[in-house]
Amino acid sequence: MKTLKKMKTYLPLWLILLLVTQLSAQQVIEGEKMKFFENKVIVNNTPQEVWKALVAYGNVSTFHSTIDESIVLNGTAEEAMLGAEREIQIPDGINNIINKEKIIKIIEGIYYTYDVYESENFPIKKMQVTYGVRLDHHGRTVLFSKTYFKFNNALANGLLKKKLDRANKDSLLAYKNYIENGEKNTEIKELRKRYDEKDHSGDFDYLVSHHIIN
Repeated sequence: MKTLKKMKTYLPLWLILLLVTQLSAQQVIEGEKMKFFENKVIVNNTPQEVWKALVAYGNVSTFHSTIDESIVLNGTAEEAMLGAEREIQIPDGINNIINKEKIIKIIEGIYYTYDVYESENFPIKKMQVTYGVRLDHHGRTVLFSKTYFKFNNALANGLLKKKLDRANKDSLLAYKNYIENGEKNTEIKELRKRYDEKDHSGDFDYLVSHHIIN
């Protein structure tokens, strides 16, 4: 991508690391004290290919296993860019979870953050989610996601926190499988089984989690 090459030219490594690190420091958003978790996965492809998949924002349901439907809103573009809005439907038993999301921050080729500004059938008061890509100290491509969230009521914290975390991990697996194998909309149960079998290689846990719960 031409734009990605420009970013590589003008952004030194120290600045990229600073931008990514700053994401972890924000635990109070617009006056709300948020809970936080981060998941990441090694992807056997280049950062450019990972970013190419992440940029498919408004039409992500065409390949992503955890999303039934995605449509752009308010005349914005399908490609991830500042201000882009979408509605996604996430299967959840009888009633789909329906989120409306808007990109509020983006560093092209590195990460973007979207705000879930409306949600149906899931008791979220506020949520912001970041997806990004970087290289680890071994030079491997890492796809990561950071989620800041607050539920409508304290009773939702226990079970639904784990559910939200599991859904985020499933999302990373769906991206990983699509980027590595080109497979679209593979069943999540199949992906869990497939990557769990590789989890014991000793090289790298296929999913690594980091939680800060306030």
